[in-house]
Amino acid sequence: MMPKSPKKRYWEIDFVRGVALIMMILSNLVTDLQFFLGFTAYERFWWYFARLTASLFVSISGVSLWISHFKSHSLEKYLYRFVRLFGLGVVITFVTFALLEKGTIYFGVLHFLGLASLLSLPFYRFKEKNIFFALFFLFGSEFVQKIKSETLILLPLGITPENFFTLDYFPIFPWFGIFLIGLTVGSILYPHGERRVKLRNPSFFLVRGICLIGRHTLLVYLIHQPILVSLLFIVFGKLPHLNLGI
Repeated sequence: MMPKSPKKRYWEIDFVRGVALIMMILSNLVTDLQFFLGFTAYERFWWYFARLTASLFVSISGVSLWISHFKSHSLEKYLYRFVRLFGLGVVITFVTFALLEKGTIYFGVLHFLGLASLLSLPFYRFKEKNIFFALFFLFGSEFVQKIKSETLILLPLGITPENFFTLDYFPIFPWFGIFLIGLTVGSILYPHGERRVKLRNPSFFLVRGICLIGRHTLLVYLIHQPILVSLLFIVFGKLPHLNLGI
């Protein structure tokens, strides 16, 4: 059996993913301050910042999955990605349910990205035409959000109960539209999974450092919130809405 060739990484993808992750850490810190300590300064700015951050994070995931698709078409790869990401999302659901008085994360970014890896399978063939499907999910959310349900089963679609509150929510409408924008960009900039334009490897240490963060996105994502909440607990003491049994 021939040995597998090493996976090719594009530094610019890692860089954008690292920038998105740094922005997400900052955004989540502000969310923690708002949720636990009642921080209210510049709320509108931070609202837009959070959505810009999430859009960058989801769209670069779409670009990355487009490139990955051409390295291997194996269905097992997509199933493994789904099980890993969605499974970690379920763990976060149980942890937030146990530790928080409110705001349980039922369908957050990891749930979404796991499901999106399977939902994306029929869309690779459409390449840049995915922009039209993206618009369907983006504008369709305006209709879906007006529908209310008495159950949580329809949360993945964007259909929520009245007065539903969660700290992290990425429904298919509209976020799969953002993901498809990533596939569209990937098909244009990386046809057949290869760069359209050659780029030199960065030499500036800051860029290389951000790329390093981008190469370990999942790990950094999983540990950053426990670290942030722990720091807030150390600095401010007992936090409202947090049940630690102490």
